[in-house]
Amino acid sequence: MNNVVDGLEPLMRALDLHSLRIIQAINNTGSITGAALELGYSQPAITQHLQRLETRIGMNVLARSGRTIRLTDVGVLLARHAAGINASLVAVASEISELAGLHAGTIRIAAFPDASSTLVAELLGNIERQFPGITARFIEAEPAEALRLVRDGAADIALTYEYILTDSAVVQSRPEDGVRSRFLFSDELVAAIPASHPAAVLDSLDFADLGDIRWVANSSMAENLLPSLGRKHGFTPQIHYSTESTSTALAFVSNDLACTLVPQLALSGLQVPADVELRPFSPNLRRRVSATTLIDAEGIPSVSVALQLLARMSGAKWMSGSAAQTCAPLKRRNGNSLHSRFSAPPFSQPISFTARTAILAKSPRTIALGTTLRTVAAASTLALLAGCAAPADGGGAAPSSDASIEMVTVALPGSLSNLSVGQEDGILNYYIASITQEGLVALDADGNLQPSLAESWSQPDPLTYVYELRQDAQFQDGTPVTADDVVFSLEKTMDDTVSPANAYHFAGVKSVVKSAEHEVTITLAAADPTFAKNMSPGGGAFITSQAFWEAADGKIGTSSTLLLGSGPYKITEFVPDSHVSLERVDTWWGTEPKVKSINVEFIPDESTRLLAAQSGEIDMAFNVPLAQANQWESIEQMDVKYASDLSYVGMYFNTALAPFDDVKVREAFAHSIDRTAVVDTLLHGRGEVATAIATPESLREVYTPKEARKLLGTIPQYDFDLKAAKKALAASAYPDGFETEILYPSTGPQLGTAAQSLAENLKKIGVKLNVREVPIEEWLASLDAGSEYGVGLMWFFSTLGDPAQVSGYMLGDENISNYNNAAVTSLMSQANAEVDPAARIDLLVQAETLQARDVINVPLWWGQSATAFSKTLGMKDYSSFAFLSSWPASFYRVG
Repeated sequence: MNNVVDGLEPLMRALDLHSLRIIQAINNTGSITGAALELGYSQPAITQHLQRLETRIGMNVLARSGRTIRLTDVGVLLARHAAGINASLVAVASEISELAGLHAGTIRIAAFPDASSTLVAELLGNIERQFPGITARFIEAEPAEALRLVRDGAADIALTYEYILTDSAVVQSRPEDGVRSRFLFSDELVAAIPASHPAAVLDSLDFADLGDIRWVANSSMAENLLPSLGRKHGFTPQIHYSTESTSTALAFVSNDLACTLVPQLALSGLQVPADVELRPFSPNLRRRVSATTLIDAEGIPSVSVALQLLARMSGAKWMSGSAAQTCAPLKRRNGNSLHSRFSAPPFSQPISFTARTAILAKSPRTIALGTTLRTVAAASTLALLAGCAAPADGGGAAPSSDASIEMVTVALPGSLSNLSVGQEDGILNYYIASITQEGLVALDADGNLQPSLAESWSQPDPLTYVYELRQDAQFQDGTPVTADDVVFSLEKTMDDTVSPANAYHFAGVKSVVKSAEHEVTITLAAADPTFAKNMSPGGGAFITSQAFWEAADGKIGTSSTLLLGSGPYKITEFVPDSHVSLERVDTWWGTEPKVKSINVEFIPDESTRLLAAQSGEIDMAFNVPLAQANQWESIEQMDVKYASDLSYVGMYFNTALAPFDDVKVREAFAHSIDRTAVVDTLLHGRGEVATAIATPESLREVYTPKEARKLLGTIPQYDFDLKAAKKALAASAYPDGFETEILYPSTGPQLGTAAQSLAENLKKIGVKLNVREVPIEEWLASLDAGSEYGVGLMWFFSTLGDPAQVSGYMLGDENISNYNNAAVTSLMSQANAEVDPAARIDLLVQAETLQARDVINVPLWWGQSATAFSKTLGMKDYSSFAFLSSWPASFYRVG
């Protein structure tokens, strides 16, 4: 033991867990009496514990003044560390318990009542089904009590909420010592008013519209929210009735006794009385729903599993239930939200836990311990694929027209837990689903529309699309593809309770009808120049069999139900977070593909994927890490091909959170990122400094690449200039700097490196930026206007290549920056209706110019993706759009 530790040994022995818990309880409650009640001790026992502690350490932990007490500096220090020490002991005890084989783990969840029948019920069901070895416990508690239970070690996760007032900026939340909160989603509050009230004729309300009516409210609304809203609007709400029951509150409203505020989460599954009207507020009123844990408890396997499952559960499922059905304005707002499908991140991390043995046991494969590589029985056939250079980009040796390939093994750089794009919406979900399912149309290598299940289509007027279906199309089970199947599939995609990840694509659809035996007609509510591409897989149109869906009770995409489509391959096996297997079918209407079988292995680890390529285990790999590009290029049997992936990476700010409501703070951040250095060193030149949200490729319908770059370059730019950054910060309301946090997904290490570079530069001007890596699910959840993060990184993959696909999300209604500029809103609305491509691009550039002046989004780079192919495997028309429609049908053997 070294001298430093030797000197601390007596003090370390003086500290005991009971005393630390007592100090923590005093800190929480503010008194010895409160601590005694919280811990179940007598007051004399607590006093004796504290006296012994003070004697042992030779310092006072409490300062007494008459009948009042307060913690001394030493007491505050001990209280700050107590939660972490307690959590560490819980973690150790849990791991010892697992090593002893007692159980796989226990998870204790405390949650507010509204979450019980929604979030908690689904979470516990998922744990029960996916991880039967975990024992789950649930305690219903209001937010303050739930947080106390976590701090005291009596609960592992607290589901809580806090109200957000969006008409003024609030300070970005700072976590308590030893505790970390994860934003899950924002839950909109609506007014429930009697149908007879004058405000019932309005589509949306100002809070002042309800100044003349009595209120029925729960305790948190009565104590905090309603008084705060009243002060802001110059009146005192008349709170006449109190109840914690949403049903009771609605009954009071139904009887003309009062009005109330109801979170959408609370309305899920409730029947709203016919004489009650629900109305949203403008600006909207929301609460932030979060999951909080002790930092030291995060490593407990059962806690980690529960957090990832929570992050995967989009709030959209409950945001569009009975409330939306009852309230037309609210339904329109939900339908226009892009939260669930804005970015198709390249892959989703698997939930790593060993309790998937029931599924894995059904697989004929042998899973090697300590690695994600699988041994495939048919691997010997891969020897046939050794040989010459593959012209994946159209060059090199010519394909052999009659050569077949037994199997192609593909490495996916991530993991899928569900195959349905409507449920799980990463770009790799699109890649897999498009092998087996088709849309009415497809996109070719240049992003242009081509026939698919529809042989032809017409647009008799700006609002109407008529699709003539091919009569030889069959599903992989041999049944015909009918107009009824198409209508059914599109209606399910439009339903955001069924397809939360895709419904927004169809928010503008008025009707989908079978207009003839082999004809489907779609009518829009308003003209939309981008709609035609939405009928492709890239736009979310995946057609399935109505009979298949109903037989599976809508639970498609799982390991037991799989997917059914009309594409050239059927899925034969799916093991979540492991692999998916596909076989060629003879039911496809197109030319028979050369490849008989496809094996897609989920290999998230970069080094493991590289090793698999070096050992000849794989024939193709998506998303080769740019940092490893040279190593991949040196593999003798592989070629690496590069193409724009239509991705945008940028920094964005939430203008509803201080200090980012200050344009000078945003300007200081914009000048502190060295975009050129990031592209040259981090991306190894395999990318391009972005000057706009729109990519140059998205303007190809009107402009050449050179012309597009010149036009986008006219948008205001913020060059790397720390002197300008420091000057901007000095001119802000925060000249002395501040501390804040930025997240990046574990699946995007390049974003993390860019964020670290930004943090280093900001440190030089007095701003402390904490960079934190989080699971992909947590990062996705943070991309919400109601989140607690004032600055973030956007990583958006365009599946359509449309110039408004990214900016429509970043600048449109309900955007994540809480950005409200009437001129930008008008320009985006005009662009959405403009049918002339050149005029539409001009409107979009004007909108981007205005937002750039306001420093809302700071473009960083446009990305490239690298795909590795065996030198004996060719792919026709490799391009940015190559993997969005039946892509294995383009494979051929070289030589």
